[in-house]
Amino acid sequence: MPLSRFVSRRGIRLARNLLETYFPGRAESVAFIANAESIAREAMRQVNPALADKYALLVKFLADHPDAASATRSASAPLGTAEYVRRRAAAFAQSRAPKPPKPPKTVPDEMVSVILVASFGIAQGDVERVKREHLLSMGAENLVGELLERYLASVMEPRGWVWCSGAMVKAVDFIKAPGAPGADWQLLQVKNRDNSENSSSSAIRIGTSIKKWHRTFSKKPGSNWAGFPDAALRRDLSEDGFKEFVRGYLEDLR
Repeated sequence: MPLSRFVSRRGIRLARNLLETYFPGRAESVAFIANAESIAREAMRQVNPALADKYALLVKFLADHPDAASATRSASAPLGTAEYVRRRAAAFAQSRAPKPPKPPKTVPDEMVSVILVASFGIAQGDVERVKREHLLSMGAENLVGELLERYLASVMEPRGWVWCSGAMVKAVDFIKAPGAPGADWQLLQVKNRDNSENSSSSAIRIGTSIKKWHRTFSKKPGSNWAGFPDAALRRDLSEDGFKEFVRGYLEDLR
C-alpha cells in the first residue's frame, strides 16, 4: 500500500532527506519526466538562449542518473517534474552571472587583538589594520573556488564540457556527454586545495566514477595543473592563465 496513504507529502520529503543524509544513495530514486531535455531547452531559451544547449545536456544527465540530482525542498516543484526543470533554469543561469566581491561582515573576536600583540609581536597601533587585512584575505580566499570553476568553464565548455552551475548535481562540478554509444558520461569534481572540504561523492550511485582534481597543495608550494585529468585540455590550463582570467574578471566588475 502506498506510503502516501498514511504520511503527508512533507513527511515523505523529510524522510527521504534524512535517508539521503544518513544512508547516502538509499533514498528512493525519482524518475524525471520523459521529455525533460526538451522542456529544459525551451525553459532556458526564455531565460538565456545562449545556455539552452548546456542546460538541456545537464538535465539529460540528471534524467539518465536521477540519483545524482541534488535534493530540493520545493513542494510545488518536486524533483524530476516539468516545473522543477523550468524553475532550475533560472538558478543555472543566475549562478553564472558575474558577482562583485564583497568585504566580509564578520566582527572579529576582541581576543584576537590580545593574541596578535602578546604572541606575534604586532604593535598595538597596527592591530586594527592587521585584523582588517586578515578579514579581506579570508574573503578573497573564499572566492578562489568559484573563480576556479569560472576559469575552467571558460576553457572547458567550448570543448563539450558543461559547468554544473546552480548546484543541481551532487559532488560534481563538470560533466561531458558520452562520446560514443555505450560510453559513460565524464564527471569531474574540482577543489582549490587538496585539503578543501570535500562533498560526499559516495551518495551518487550512477555506474561511473567521478574524476577528482585539486589546484594547489596544502603542504607544499606549487600547483597541480600538470595533473589535470583531461589530457586534451591540460595544455590550455595553467596558473598563469588562471591569474590572467581572474584579473580580467575582477577588472570587468569595477
